[in-house]
Amino acid sequence: MKLEDIGEQVLREYKSVKYFPFENDAGAPFILTSDPLSYLEAWLDNKLTAIQRDTGKSRNNLKKAQYFTQLSKDFYNSAKLAKMPSKGTLIYYSFINLTKVFLILRGYDLETKMEHHGLSLPSDSKLKLKLANPNGGGISIFHEFSKIIGKEIKNEDGVNIEFKDLLRNLPEVHEIGYALNLFPNSKRKFLPVEIKIRTNKTRNKLFYTINYEKKFCKQMNVEKFEKGIFKDKLTPIEVENDPYRNHFKSILQVGYTKNSDKSWKMCYPKIINDLNELNIVPMLTRNGYRFYIDLEGSRLHRLSSVLAFSYYLGTVARYRPTLNETVLKGKYQSVINEAITSVPTQFFYLMVSHITNQICAIPMAKIE
Repeated sequence: MKLEDIGEQVLREYKSVKYFPFENDAGAPFILTSDPLSYLEAWLDNKLTAIQRDTGKSRNNLKKAQYFTQLSKDFYNSAKLAKMPSKGTLIYYSFINLTKVFLILRGYDLETKMEHHGLSLPSDSKLKLKLANPNGGGISIFHEFSKIIGKEIKNEDGVNIEFKDLLRNLPEVHEIGYALNLFPNSKRKFLPVEIKIRTNKTRNKLFYTINYEKKFCKQMNVEKFEKGIFKDKLTPIEVENDPYRNHFKSILQVGYTKNSDKSWKMCYPKIINDLNELNIVPMLTRNGYRFYIDLEGSRLHRLSSVLAFSYYLGTVARYRPTLNETVLKGKYQSVINEAITSVPTQFFYLMVSHITNQICAIPMAKIE
């Protein structure tokens, strides 16, 4: 088979239909903004203005979401002026408040019920967080967020979360972590992939393809594609005029009607849900979004890992001055400093995309 025979990239109203995990519409445009939290404020204002009558709790929830968005924004603005360890605390407060916005707009009542972080750093622990009991009354922010964002975490699978695992689950610092030999006896796990949603010659079926460069075969455990969820969902295809990449085609094929909005609303989510099961991790770059497959299928969603990482930094700053000296200024210092610089931007864009169900991206001229 030749590359051009696989199937053309599908279009909707002349726009490419691509994979995004934000519950956006097929072929949705990018929302280009240099300030995602300010865009979220404007989006919430529009939602409030559009409500003619207060149906249920919609208006109150939007007002609460505005309140927590402002807190998130203010805490992060303060964090940019602060130094470690104070910076870590302010970043966590920014992240947790944006997480509350996400939960409120998913129907959670966070004001009338007791809420707790869902995590703790035991006094006898240095590099290990502990999950709180989610059934102990109230709302566990961490557990509920993990469940709704797409990767539920259960205490019966273990209550401990290792700090080094959190770091390794942040694609922003994955390479620097390996360069500093922080993750010995393990291979890199974020495999860069190209994902395309395609259609057949008669343009009545949707499927997707995934490919990656063969140069990663020695660096990563790409044999995972031959087993488990990958084997269940993908079949390898030989592409004779592309010898430098390995190609796979989805087993799933979904019938669709090209010019039917109803058909797109039914079929596109099926393709996206199938892809979501492959542990795909998005990263925003100056050229838009790039995607990676987490070959190890981490227990935590990438955004849950960010929240737990920032919780660790904030807790150490507030309660553990000795630990601050030994850990935050020890061998992890460089990767932590890199994370607190690069992670917030990714977190804000991804979270605002999930909250608004839109594809928020950075204008090329604004990449920092």
